[in-house]
Amino acid sequence: MAAFEKLLSPITIGSHTLPNRVILPSMGSNLADGQGNVTPAMLAYYRARAAGRPGLLVVEAACVHHSGKVIDRNFMAHDDALIPGMAKLAAAVKEQGSLPILQLIHGGRNAHPRLVGEAMAPSALRGPTSHATPRAMTVIEIEAMIQAFARAAWRAMEAGFEGVEIHGGHEYLVHEFITPYANKRQDAYGGDLKRRARFAVEVIQAVRRAAGPQALISFRLSGDDHVAGGMGPEEAAATAKLLVPAGVDLISVTGGVYETPSMVVPPVPVPPGVHVAAARRVRQAVEVPVAGVGRIRNAPEAEAALEGLDMVAVGRAFVADPQWLNQAAQGGGGGVRPCIGCNQGCIDKVLFGAPISCVSNPWVGLEVQAEQLKPATKPITAVVVGGGLSGAEAATTLGRLGHRVVLFEAEEELGGQVRLACLPPGKQEFRGMIDFYRQALSELPNVEVRLGTKATVGAVCKINPQAVVVAAGSEPILPDLPGAGDAPLVTARQVLSGEVEVGYKVAVMGGGNLGSEVAHYLATRGHDVCIIELGLGIGNDLGPARRYHMRRELAKYKVRRYIRAKVRRLFENKVSFLHTRPDGSRQLTYVEPVDTFVSALGAKPNEKLFLALEPKVNAIFLVGDAMSPAGLGQAAAEGLRAALEINRLAEEGALDAPPKGPAC
Repeated sequence: MAAFEKLLSPITIGSHTLPNRVILPSMGSNLADGQGNVTPAMLAYYRARAAGRPGLLVVEAACVHHSGKVIDRNFMAHDDALIPGMAKLAAAVKEQGSLPILQLIHGGRNAHPRLVGEAMAPSALRGPTSHATPRAMTVIEIEAMIQAFARAAWRAMEAGFEGVEIHGGHEYLVHEFITPYANKRQDAYGGDLKRRARFAVEVIQAVRRAAGPQALISFRLSGDDHVAGGMGPEEAAATAKLLVPAGVDLISVTGGVYETPSMVVPPVPVPPGVHVAAARRVRQAVEVPVAGVGRIRNAPEAEAALEGLDMVAVGRAFVADPQWLNQAAQGGGGGVRPCIGCNQGCIDKVLFGAPISCVSNPWVGLEVQAEQLKPATKPITAVVVGGGLSGAEAATTLGRLGHRVVLFEAEEELGGQVRLACLPPGKQEFRGMIDFYRQALSELPNVEVRLGTKATVGAVCKINPQAVVVAAGSEPILPDLPGAGDAPLVTARQVLSGEVEVGYKVAVMGGGNLGSEVAHYLATRGHDVCIIELGLGIGNDLGPARRYHMRRELAKYKVRRYIRAKVRRLFENKVSFLHTRPDGSRQLTYVEPVDTFVSALGAKPNEKLFLALEPKVNAIFLVGDAMSPAGLGQAAAEGLRAALEINRLAEEGALDAPPKGPAC
């Protein structure tokens, strides 16, 4: 208790006393159905998070009106028919010991026109995500929307939620009224701060009347828009002073708008607690509890953030491992799957319509299966080749189910490509995934890890496994270009691993995730770097927040970027490429001098061992980069799927037959 004394201490908010100072904030899951109803997957997902015992659990943003949908499977609270499903969700959270409130939202100009038709907003300003211009709301529409928030709050209370949170940040409708960046009205709902805040004040008042005096009402406030013409910390504090008398019990301070996505959901390497300072400024202005947020990853960071604040909101850490808080309360902390701040599964995929997932924890979104899974009754012997994310997850899952596992890893350390992924600036915390698997595997007596041991057909067959998972990774691609044989050409992996010396002037071929990161890595070490990319932009395979941050970093370090550029030839000290201009005209361009060429053009699967073993083994699975190089996004998930399929086959007795091929 002493280590996290404030974090684990109770707090009273309104008429509710919470056992600790931790909030699980609203995070969209895309687990609702197409009509916005609760699904079994959504119930299981929230049961798992609530079992982690956050004092306050804010269920993901529920749209108060059909015109406010942002994503395909937005949770909805706009119709009485949704109350039974909402009630199941509230009950599921309460059963695990957390206090549930429901976040209410309208997307405003960021509602997707494909889902809602013409969007509505305070002013007719083009939406940064919808790329459409909304209709400026009339006063009658404003009054109707206030009542939509009130009716949604009433539904939440009818369903058994203990309160609601009004989303007043991130450039959604309520925030669009408050911030001068999005509100250009000159009537009673625009102009000075008091008039811009009027919509929010009237929403709070209506919600309080509908929800009742005992309801916990939270307001998510933008403490800093981080955009020119937006709201800063001082105006946020002044806004909070206007909102509290309307009926707010708690203010949760966030930041950023869609034009500054790395502030909305801060990715690695944005520092932890990025919005805490703004929250402290708000706390100085009001007498109600205030919560801070912003890439807070663990209990020590959460405890530190509480200085000058009352509560701390921790989102992605609860996605990666719902048990992190329980572990901290019990004096542990080891064995927790870390949030690495990549945003790939929890943010990027959700924004593009897929269910929530997690690079670090492949069980996210599969909580129904996790609840139904039981220890193996027919344990078998399995071999896993490769100790990267895919192989380590396969071995961990099989081991935890009770199967005997032998894991071969050619290097002296687990991790595979993660060992390189954690080398670029700000990505050191990716190593947390290696630490997790190292500890998890060391705790399984039925799993043997053979480090520094290359798997061969003979070595695998000697174990006589009933199933094999090949996660042998991939090999980088070197371009087949004229002059490549005589040029100082190396791969991005060689650069990051320190295998090669790199000259001062560097040309990186390929401007995706890998190329951007190796260019950034070299630029921060004083090299003069350019990127040559065939596509239309740099970092286009990154999600919005990481792409925005990476492009800013490359500009900061003066990395020259050539897009729509096809490399034609390498020379000893220069490169030629065909550059297509925006008007469609083309020009043969040279960059010189170049001391080192770096290939970041992808990789090819290493499937040789799989092909050799396939005729000899009853059940064999190719996963990760060995199947199709695709980065870290699906690596652990593919290892998990292979392990679950092996377990299913074993339980059905399908792996009892002798090997199908000749003896090794």
